[in-house]
Amino acid sequence: MPAAGSADFHAMSETRIIKRVAIDRVTVGMFLEDVFDERGRLLYTENTRVTDPAQVERLKQRGVRHVFINLHKGADTAPSAESKNGETEDLVFVDTGASEREWAYCREIEHARRIHQESFHTVRETLKSIKMGKTFKPEQVEKASQEITQSILRNPDALVSLCQIKGHDEYTYEHCLHVGILISTLAHEMNYSQDQIARIAMGGLLHDIGKMRVPEPILNKPGKYEPWEFAIMKRHPEHGLAIIREHTMKIPDIAMAVIGQHHERYDGSGYPAGLTGSNIHEAALMGAVADVYDALTTDRIYREAWTPQKALATIFQGCDKEYSRMVVERFTKHMGIYPVGSFVRLTTGEMGVVTRVHPGRIMAPEVLVLFNTKGERLEKPVTVDLARMQSERGGEERRVEISVDPKPYNIRVADYISRG
Repeated sequence: MPAAGSADFHAMSETRIIKRVAIDRVTVGMFLEDVFDERGRLLYTENTRVTDPAQVERLKQRGVRHVFINLHKGADTAPSAESKNGETEDLVFVDTGASEREWAYCREIEHARRIHQESFHTVRETLKSIKMGKTFKPEQVEKASQEITQSILRNPDALVSLCQIKGHDEYTYEHCLHVGILISTLAHEMNYSQDQIARIAMGGLLHDIGKMRVPEPILNKPGKYEPWEFAIMKRHPEHGLAIIREHTMKIPDIAMAVIGQHHERYDGSGYPAGLTGSNIHEAALMGAVADVYDALTTDRIYREAWTPQKALATIFQGCDKEYSRMVVERFTKHMGIYPVGSFVRLTTGEMGVVTRVHPGRIMAPEVLVLFNTKGERLEKPVTVDLARMQSERGGEERRVEISVDPKPYNIRVADYISRG
């Protein structure tokens, strides 16, 4: 959500003010927004008035650390009070005409952070178990898949934005998690049912499980593969299916298709079976796009990360050849021409990070401006909603000009995405 002081807020005709407060500062008379526990379960609905301190105690017992309160309807925190646990308080101005999706992002991001962290742990432990020749618990992966799906159904943007958080030492685990998230949000965009999305998510989380049988020197080789090395690498989808069968695990067929076919290509140039067109499961075609997008936008030993825009453009060039055009178009529609995490230059000369993409307005995202028109770093970043500005002012004086590499400017985009 835009920060207080942003120029956009002066143009709004009407706003409501929501405040993020530590749970120990909640008092009788406050009006709560939706309150969820750490598992994402709804505890109190929007417009709930705090009438008894016992309500606050119950929230603490459920692990709630902070809530959002509506200052237009109820009491504010005492000016002199200080949080016992050091929680910061942020004002969030919400335009009354803003979409539910925007506010849903603000509510969901905290849950998404937990899901991202716990799912990463599940993927890492699963793949490590396989590498050591041990069995793994599919119910844990199923649980992670369900939580990813529920988060995406609440808001499809929050978890996707966290895919910009990338380390350098645990690529395989992070990659599997991010493919699981990206393929799930694509399935949601393509109107799959909740159960189907969860099964597809499972396939995404496990899509590279077969790499645990690829020798370490080949798996982590920093340069180009020799033909014999690539021949070994190309067997990892088959290894993945074999691992599942050897452990007699009940994995949904649609997840098995993602594991076994995510390297097949629309024109038959893929592997391991050289399948073409409709012979490839649609979920695997989705997995192919998610897999390549995350790989291209991640730093590797042998290559720096591409900008999201360059990665999407490259994938789009492969339509009807390597990738299904329909799948790529739906993926681009959701991610936007300038996906969340893109570092962009505006026509005004300002530069910043894309923090939100509007459905139907993929050329006019929300941008957190970090550099002014003179290229000077701002002390306080300013959020600019290009779609809203263009609609209200009837013009396009401020629009994205180009995607820029953030590294020369010492910008780590994850720092601006993950804070919500």
